[in-house]
Amino acid sequence: MAKIKTKFDSLVKLKKLKVDEKERELIKLNNQISQAYEEMFKIQNEIDSFEYPKEGNFSLITQFKIMQNALFNQLKEKQEYIIFLENQKEILSNQLKELNLEYEKMKYLQGQEIKKYLEKLKHKEAKEMDDIALMLYKG
Repeated sequence: MAKIKTKFDSLVKLKKLKVDEKERELIKLNNQISQAYEEMFKIQNEIDSFEYPKEGNFSLITQFKIMQNALFNQLKEKQEYIIFLENQKEILSNQLKELNLEYEKMKYLQGQEIKKYLEKLKHKEAKEMDDIALMLYKG
């Protein structure tokens, strides 16, 4: 049987494209989040592996403190970036839910229209069969 065309076909296709696009955005964002976490853990490991100089002149200790502060700042920036990405993920997830809901509505309406068409077709075929039976009976 040929595919039944409805007025919702193009809308369903469009909604599906939007859902797919938002899913790709979410996947890309999840990859960015994973990468940011990896970078944060590397910085944290670097901080953890830092050994405070037990001896040396003031300049060496000052250099150590400057490097340590720079790493702490990098760590803080990375944590803030992760929070930003997680917030973006929340927004994208909500948008994806809305798009999925719209898509499902259009699919449902398309299904209802197909169902109505098939019912009409069924009634038309039944009427034609009755007409044929009536002609055969009279004939």
